[in-house]
Amino acid sequence: MEQFLILMGILVGIIVLYVGTMYLNKKVAIPEECKTAYLEAQSCESCASRDGGSCGFSDALEFMKEVKL
Repeated sequence: MEQFLILMGILVGIIVLYVGTMYLNKKVAIPEECKTAYLEAQSCESCASRDGGSCGFSDALEFMKEVKL
């Protein structure tokens, strides 16, 4: 029973740490030198324009391999 409580305490601690990190991350402003890159990434529609909705990570890797060769 003691081990279960310790495990639950660790799990709750990890979840609280994760949620706290996400909350603090949302409060941080985007640096001015990165703002254009951030806005460009937010408006990227390349994945949405392929195959009716998503291109997938493996498809993108295959495409990059073909382009390099």
